[in-house]
Amino acid sequence: MEFDPGFMLESMDMWRKSLDMQIPVADEFKIHFMKNRRRLLEGFVTTGKAWKIIVCDLKPLDESGVLEDVRREVQVFLGWAEDGLRALDDLAPKR
Repeated sequence: MEFDPGFMLESMDMWRKSLDMQIPVADEFKIHFMKNRRRLLEGFVTTGKAWKIIVCDLKPLDESGVLEDVRREVQVFLGWAEDGLRALDDLAPKR
């Protein structure tokens, strides 16, 4: 199996930009993203944690630093998703 860092980086970038509505998307998707933000963020946290485990176990084939960049970006993505969940919690009415 071959690791494709470009796919992982592009996926994280598109997911963030889509959910944060930083790229043009159809109105139906905007509504879906707003209604399901918590569920989507929870899925991104799960994915981010899984990817973090995977990339931590990988060994670089060269000294290009690409793997370290991917590890860093996975952590940024995971932090973004976790921060998004905290922001939703902050918006929830206090009991």
